[in-house]
Amino acid sequence: MKKSILILLCVSLMTLTSCESFLNEVPKSSLTPENSFLTAKDWNMTLTSCYAMLQEVFVGKYTIVLGSFGTDEVEPFDLSWAAYSELKNYTYSASHEFFRVHYIYCYEGIKRCNTVLDMPKEAPVTEDERIIMQAQARFIRSIFYFDLVRMYGGVPIWTSSTVDKTQIAKPRSSVDSVYNLAVNDMEYAAENLPESWSDSDDQGRATKGAAYAILGRIYLQWGKPQKALDNLNEIIGKYHLYTNYADIFDPAHKNEGYENIFEIQFSHSGYWGLEGSIQSSYWGPRGVGGPTAGGGWGGFGPTQYLYDSYQNKDLRKEAFFYSEYNGVKQSPPSCKKYHDPNYCTEIEDDDLNYIYIRYADVLLMKAEALNDLDDTSNEKYDCINQVRRRAGIGDITADDNLSKQEFADTLLQERLHELCCEHHRRFDLIRFGKLISQVKDVYDITIGDNQLLYPIPQEAIDNNDAITENNPGY
Repeated sequence: MKKSILILLCVSLMTLTSCESFLNEVPKSSLTPENSFLTAKDWNMTLTSCYAMLQEVFVGKYTIVLGSFGTDEVEPFDLSWAAYSELKNYTYSASHEFFRVHYIYCYEGIKRCNTVLDMPKEAPVTEDERIIMQAQARFIRSIFYFDLVRMYGGVPIWTSSTVDKTQIAKPRSSVDSVYNLAVNDMEYAAENLPESWSDSDDQGRATKGAAYAILGRIYLQWGKPQKALDNLNEIIGKYHLYTNYADIFDPAHKNEGYENIFEIQFSHSGYWGLEGSIQSSYWGPRGVGGPTAGGGWGGFGPTQYLYDSYQNKDLRKEAFFYSEYNGVKQSPPSCKKYHDPNYCTEIEDDDLNYIYIRYADVLLMKAEALNDLDDTSNEKYDCINQVRRRAGIGDITADDNLSKQEFADTLLQERLHELCCEHHRRFDLIRFGKLISQVKDVYDITIGDNQLLYPIPQEAIDNNDAITENNPGY
């Protein structure tokens, strides 16, 4: 008999590559008589394991490039690795290893969240503790389902930690059903999460502001600009833009809640493969001796197209890129965002958090929602200009007489310049209807509408009898 991919996930150990503060504890792997949840701390350790899977989904060795490869923003330089070249050239199949790993990690995260959400009534927690734990679990589960639906379209939905013969094989739910689940989870989180966490050990946990910001992102990708605007307005003015671009990414400013609204936690641990991030090693400058000399592996980085698209007076051109590093020319320039000044010489063990969403993104999303809604006020100009002024470039005003499409094109370019290499470009291009044309213009590669989605991993189909077909073209 076929075995569901979910069974494999359910018997796997919930290995935790944890981080600082609340991510320092090791979670229990499964509910058994010998390993039952006897205290609130036990439940919190399982919640910690939910957060830990965010690390794998967004900064894993395979998953780190899925939002960037195949776009005009980032490309692989090591084309000898077929997995990289296939993503760039759109020659991948449903058997591509990166999709398989991403899919498994998302559902492993969902399984862990479901364990918290299925907390029995007799669990040793207060009602307030239960609500706040479940709000965090639903926040995280929403992120996993959102990443699945924007990658693959409709996917199976599991909302229970119990897996028996009647629940193993599930068909793909519709795209709208998956989005509805993601939205309902995040709305619950927005209602029940705190504005901030007072205990220093809790810094980095989900907050109300993060939930509203991510709801805006989800609704925009779903094509519901009014809903996006309603949620984004909940946090406009509650966060700010750093004056200095380096402060956004500097580990010294972790979890300040100033510009960065939600960060996925990492912490230098003294040995690769434990609690540190791989970002400095993977994005670092090339040709300077690899990670042990402050450089990167050289496998991928920003495109020359991206660098050349900036105005010379744009402060981000200097702030975000190395055109030279330690006397070695970087061509194309390498990414400066993920440079850890303290641990750049450590192999896959830097101290950088991954910034999942920040205020500049919120401002640009609000401008996008207003433009989609044909708003005639000056609000969309104010939003985009806050971002542009920090970059030292001129305002855009109603006097420029941009059409709705021209404003959208300008906004898409602004998102590229502000948020480059932060894992957003593929989804931005899809949302703005530009992925196909940009791939053609930059790489002279012709792709079809079917490649706006990745294929459901072949292993998931082989192991789930209820999935009877893949996405068109795969």
